[in-house]
Amino acid sequence: MYPKALQFFYDSTDLTFSLVRMLLNSRFIKTRRFNRISDKCLVLANGPSLHSSVQKIPDELSNYDLVAMNFMGISEEYTKYKPSVYILCDPAFWFESGPESLRQRVRNLYSTMVEVTEWDLQLYFPWQAKKNAEIRNLSKRNQHLSVHFYNKTKFEGYTFLKHSIYNRQWGMPRAQNVVTAALMLSIYSKYKNIYLAGADNDWVRNLWVDPQNRLRMADPHFYTESKPQEDIVVPVRIHEQFAALYHTFKTYVDINKYAKTKGVEIINLNEFSFIDAFKKVEA
Repeated sequence: MYPKALQFFYDSTDLTFSLVRMLLNSRFIKTRRFNRISDKCLVLANGPSLHSSVQKIPDELSNYDLVAMNFMGISEEYTKYKPSVYILCDPAFWFESGPESLRQRVRNLYSTMVEVTEWDLQLYFPWQAKKNAEIRNLSKRNQHLSVHFYNKTKFEGYTFLKHSIYNRQWGMPRAQNVVTAALMLSIYSKYKNIYLAGADNDWVRNLWVDPQNRLRMADPHFYTESKPQEDIVVPVRIHEQFAALYHTFKTYVDINKYAKTKGVEIINLNEFSFIDAFKKVEA
């Protein structure tokens, strides 16, 4: 906690930059809320604990709206769970850049979803993704897919103003990962209870520095548990990585504060998750 004068300075600075970002990057259009069947949803993150976490829900799986993300669409669990909502946030999913292996994996994700989705699925992308012709045409290639867009613009500053912007869907807390977008869109869609599964967020356990002073990280997911994994060389210094982790976990605290103002409870189903912002289910 900073002294009040210093906090006022930081909030004012954050607000100034946030307003500029919003004017440059946001579409002043409300995002379409999820087509809800239930008043509670289950957010399916991609961590190794997904399977064990899902077992801890207090009710039958059919009583939840399921929210999937990232590469679940090319896993067996996609057709097993049949999520009603699918959220993507990372620019890798709509920019034709980066390693060819990643671009091919993204193309494989979309072609697989078009081929196997036999239930109604709402796909949510940041507005920047609308420039991608393949994304715009997903609903034409499969009538079960409907494509929607949201503002992922980072908005910070005074709490009362942040929450007003969040209510209008013109911005959200820093979307360091897709879980932020999934939770914020679920809150906006007026679920009373949001259950979070597979959000281990235990990257600290998987970081190390090799003899060449390169930062490395193991990056396991529920769909890679049975496959041999190569660690990733992270192209930043370790202090930069920890700064990113700071923003990730601070964002969860901000989300929980906002959820409480809307009468929404977020429950983390993994009691060993590093996320300390949300209530955890009892073991």
